[in-house]
Amino acid sequence: MNNRTLRTVTDLALFGAMCFLTGTGLLIHYRLVPGFMGGHGLTVLGFSRHQWGTCHLWAAYLLLLLLLVHLALNWTFIRNCIAAKRTWIAIALGLIGAAFVSAFLLVPVERTGDGSHRQGTRDGQGSRGQENGAD
Repeated sequence: MNNRTLRTVTDLALFGAMCFLTGTGLLIHYRLVPGFMGGHGLTVLGFSRHQWGTCHLWAAYLLLLLLLVHLALNWTFIRNCIAAKRTWIAIALGLIGAAFVSAFLLVPVERTGDGSHRQGTRDGQGSRGQENGAD
């Protein structure tokens, strides 16, 4: 397989992975809604919200792998167009990109509330039902 064919196949795979990633993201967010009883028991093509989330995650990994292959296949073009005689530009862009991606891994994670996912109590009364009850 020559370089041109490999680039075409990689670009088509990138497009497919991006479409799948966008579709599963929209599916998870708008059709398989989160929350207590919101998406409980809902499935699409036999997959639950969490199973679609796993597919979404692996599609993201595939997209990143394909992106690295795409950059490697087009490295000469990148080097000639972006960093022609100015290597510092390519290094700066790489560091900015790495810092942006790393920020999501370094930002602190906080726990809010009591840590449970339930929005009600066992008797079906939410916090408002308890506040409005007899004092």
